[in-house]
Amino acid sequence: MKIAIVSTVNGSPWAGSEELWYQTALKCLEVGYEVTASVFQVNARCVQHQNFKSKGGEIIYRKPFWNGRLHVFTHKYISSFNNLFKDDPDVLILSLGCMTDLGMYPDLVRYLTKNKKIKVVTICLYNSDNIIPDPFTRERIRFFCNRSDESIFVSKHNYLLTERQNAIKIKNAHVFSSPVSYQDSHELLPWPEVDGLIQMASVARLDVRTKGQDVLLETLSTDKWKSRNWHLNIYGKGEDFEYISQLIGFYQLSDKVSFGGFVADTRDIWKKNHMLVMPSRSEGLSLAFLEAMICGRICVATDVGGFAEVITDSESGFLAEAPLAKYFDAALERAWQNQENYSSIRIKANAAAARVFEVNPIEQMLQFINNFSIK
Repeated sequence: MKIAIVSTVNGSPWAGSEELWYQTALKCLEVGYEVTASVFQVNARCVQHQNFKSKGGEIIYRKPFWNGRLHVFTHKYISSFNNLFKDDPDVLILSLGCMTDLGMYPDLVRYLTKNKKIKVVTICLYNSDNIIPDPFTRERIRFFCNRSDESIFVSKHNYLLTERQNAIKIKNAHVFSSPVSYQDSHELLPWPEVDGLIQMASVARLDVRTKGQDVLLETLSTDKWKSRNWHLNIYGKGEDFEYISQLIGFYQLSDKVSFGGFVADTRDIWKKNHMLVMPSRSEGLSLAFLEAMICGRICVATDVGGFAEVITDSESGFLAEAPLAKYFDAALERAWQNQENYSSIRIKANAAAARVFEVNPIEQMLQFINNFSIK
């Protein structure tokens, strides 16, 4: 069987959300399928790409968009996927950063309209309540939803939101997470020593538009929080590093906030930190969040994406009603006042995260693909 993969994720050499197509591709190669992936060019060495190719996979690089409207117009007539489809693949896996990405691919619409036999699996990794597709994009999304044989969403929230945004009932929809790096190891990490200081960690791309680090710093800037014994470690890379640095100075938090950079194995983060603080404005279902829960850390997050599908407030974590400082302050205050219950909360957090992976996402993807060969 021949598998073609299109990833629309762009902006960094590798995003954790891409693990679903990547791990599925490796499993397909292992069972003897041919796999070719079309991804955006990257400006740094990508270990996952190199490993995929070493196992027999082929990668075709696409140039990033420099003008969206011109790209759409050009690709009404010219396809950027000729090399991907030259051998007539049996299955197409679309790994979408967001469903609205589909508005950029008229050449895929053209191909799938002509090729009725190819099976399509669509993976939606993210959605936001702030997204209102324009009529053109909505029509494009509706086409792909109808054309897909299986549609995967990483949270129920993202799935139902997509139906509402596009006024369409999505057939064969499934909800399961992308795999985390230590999915098969659900053991709690030992609790770090406190020594009178609670270590908080923000683990996310440095992108305030989605990850809300600005909301977090505003929350911690009040006299109440400044008077308490905590330290915030900000992990990750991204284009908003300078802005976040400016906010730390603006709120006079330089002695209580540090940058930790990118950490490949987040277990190294949770060996020293007690709490994940994630005031996201929008999400699919954050893998950093799930990894923190697996490690048995106290998680404070906003009620966006799939967070509320995993956390029971004040039992297995703490939920802010919205990504605003006043709501995140209230959730963080509940977490602070519950320190005597951290032992039981972290056990429940670990159990809640483990339930997310009761269905193995890679085995489920492989089952979909294998079923296509039977039909």
